[in-house]
Amino acid sequence: MKKIKFAALFSLLAAFTSLPALHAEGSLPFAVNVGGQQATYKAGEAFAKLEKPVAANAPVSVAAKADMVIINIHKMKADGTTDETAQPAIILLQGTDKGSLDQTMDKQKLPAGKYLLSITAGEATATIQFEIQ
Repeated sequence: MKKIKFAALFSLLAAFTSLPALHAEGSLPFAVNVGGQQATYKAGEAFAKLEKPVAANAPVSVAAKADMVIINIHKMKADGTTDETAQPAIILLQGTDKGSLDQTMDKQKLPAGKYLLSITAGEATATIQFEIQ
């Protein structure tokens, strides 16, 4: 009986200790492409990033199967924190995995600056830091 308990405990411990390793390898829950750039995560960084700035009407594609994809776009301050005074822009993709940054629900063009893109598809969320030129 002790061997079974030990094996179960060891299995749980192994499962939980491997979770950070998956994130450290640069995996997102699904692939995200914005303006022709694949979002990538580097170990030690808080969020995945796009290497270069994109246009305010850049195409967005999400490699996730879901009936609805919800995209929240949060403006960032110069210090890298989100601007709590700014209303997030929202894009809903229904029955598709493609859209563009100018398809916000409020139809407002996103001004130049740094943003966080939070994309929820199914039960997974990918967060990407990017810049609009």
